[in-house]
Amino acid sequence: MAGWYRYIMICLLIGSKAWAIDASVSYTVFYAPDANTFKPYIELYWQIDPNSIHFTEPTTGTFISTVKTEIALYNDKGIIKRDNYILKTNPANNLKAAFSQTILSLQRYFLPEGKVYISINLKEMIDTSNTFTYIDSVTIATKNSKPFLSGIQLLDTAYSSTEQNVFSKNNMQTIPLCANFYDQHRNTMYVYTESYNSASAIKTELPLVQTIFISKKPFSAVLAHLTASDTITNSSAAFPAIHRFDLSKISSGNYYINAIIENIHHEHISETSLFFQRVNIVTEAVIDNAKTDSFENVNIVDLSTTFVSKYTLPQLKAILKMIKPISNPIETSTIDHFIDLPDENYMRYFIYNFWKSRNTKKPEKAWEDYTVIVKEVNSLYKGGGTPGYETDRGITYLKYGKPNDVVTVNNEAGALPYEIWIYNVLPKQSLGGLFLFYRPGDNMNDYKMLHSNVPGEARNTSWRTYLYVGNGSSSGNLNARAEQYFPGSK
Repeated sequence: MAGWYRYIMICLLIGSKAWAIDASVSYTVFYAPDANTFKPYIELYWQIDPNSIHFTEPTTGTFISTVKTEIALYNDKGIIKRDNYILKTNPANNLKAAFSQTILSLQRYFLPEGKVYISINLKEMIDTSNTFTYIDSVTIATKNSKPFLSGIQLLDTAYSSTEQNVFSKNNMQTIPLCANFYDQHRNTMYVYTESYNSASAIKTELPLVQTIFISKKPFSAVLAHLTASDTITNSSAAFPAIHRFDLSKISSGNYYINAIIENIHHEHISETSLFFQRVNIVTEAVIDNAKTDSFENVNIVDLSTTFVSKYTLPQLKAILKMIKPISNPIETSTIDHFIDLPDENYMRYFIYNFWKSRNTKKPEKAWEDYTVIVKEVNSLYKGGGTPGYETDRGITYLKYGKPNDVVTVNNEAGALPYEIWIYNVLPKQSLGGLFLFYRPGDNMNDYKMLHSNVPGEARNTSWRTYLYVGNGSSSGNLNARAEQYFPGSK
């Protein structure tokens, strides 16, 4: 009977909804003293939302989940490190406890200097369609003979302990935070750094001081006295520093945590910074009482009375994708974070503030005007089950507006179907631009961006190889429309 119950439970868990592993990944680069040098290594760590995976009951009263983990680190020369293992959750005696636990993994790998690519793939063992993929890159800098800093690591918590495990550092348990995001329930920031090679400093530079502080821009003025300093001991080993900052009076906004090594003359020897975001629902009175010009003004908004209140979580995700083409780099980073790690309440605040920053008095009107364009894009470019606003042509239309002219070529000998979009003047630019889209296969309803001469867009010097079938050229056809618009383009 128990076996039958477990079978039914597994079926219910698998069939209850469309799953996708929800994980948040981060990393920090440290250095290990090694003879007369320091060897760089990376700490990779990620947290899995237990509500995004399945739990089974292999034995009565014990619920677990297992996730296959594949890690690859590589550079232009090839694979540096591969790692594969099964991540198993802690056994729980009921489903409520299973879905409430913290699932955190940390791995360390030595790396060479230069650019290194990171790939993490997670796949649930019970449902192999439930996956997560993380791709990123990090540049390991070449360190000279001067003192220098590690990366900045944000911690979930830290406490004294002699226990030895993967989270142990200098008689401390340092549990990393896998996202650079602080809401009103997380008012304390723990920061961990290491400095190295202080023994190389000459006597006239001593003492060296490491300062960690919060600012609005990298290395700008200290915000609300949120700063801490340590005198670095003269040593050939690593000098650890851990500090705690009270974020309770910081308003919602974008910030940086900075670390600097200075000599006695206040000259910067080494510095690094890390971006983070803060959402804090506090009263304006609290901000005013802080008596600092560095704070942002915060208007407390009851979102239940605004246009964002009517949207469901899937609709909020869709809206973020719709506005991504017109977002600035910081907004784009925030959107990517929310798509990877959704939080319904903060997503509503972000979307509301996004449009309020564009129309202070009538943010809903700004959104409604934009939806007219989105509907037009969906009508024009929807295909293959993909909304128009997620297609390459749709994204370009939302980003740059309607092109001044479109050249459609469907039956050119030796070429796949393609379009050339012509802009006489691009938004916020004095120059025009060209975009080349093509349809890779007969079974595809959508066109992909192949080449553009617009800075920041896809610049594909081998576009002819993809556009022309057979020998990858226009076969001497100088009348080919693409050749007329992109003659000898590189």
